[in-house]
Amino acid sequence: MFEIDEKLRKKLLEEEFKLRKKQPPSWAKFKYKKFERLKKEEREKKKEKKKIEEEIKQKELEKKEKIAARKRDIFKRNLAAKNKKALKKETEKNKPKTKKKAKKKTFSKKVLSKRLKKKVKKKKLIKKRKK
Repeated sequence: MFEIDEKLRKKLLEEEFKLRKKQPPSWAKFKYKKFERLKKEEREKKKEKKKIEEEIKQKELEKKEKIAARKRDIFKRNLAAKNKKALKKETEKNKPKTKKKAKKKTFSKKVLSKRLKKKVKKKKLIKKRKK
C-alpha cells in the first residue's frame, strides 16, 4: 500500500510541474516596482510637466465654458425676441380697432400749384354752367 501511494504522489507531482510550466509568470515580476528615489532635477521636471498639463486642461475647460456661456446667451436672446414678437401679436389682436388719424401730407410747391389750378378751373366751369 505504501508503494501505491508513492507512485501516485510522483505522478501528481509530475502533472503539477507540467501545469506550472504552462502558467504565465507571476504578476509581481511585471507590475510591482520597488520605490525609486529620483534625482532632484528629475523630480522637478516631473512636477513642471504636471503643472503644464494641469494648466492646459484648465485652459481647455475655460474655453469650453466660454463657448457654452455664449450659446446660452444666444439662446436667451432668441427666446426673448420670440417672446416679444408673441406679445406684440397678442396686443395687436386685443387692441380695439379704431380709425386711424389722417396724417398731414406735405407736398412740393409744384404739386400744390397744379392742384390749385385744377380747383380754380373747376370753379370757373361751375360758374359758367350756372350762367
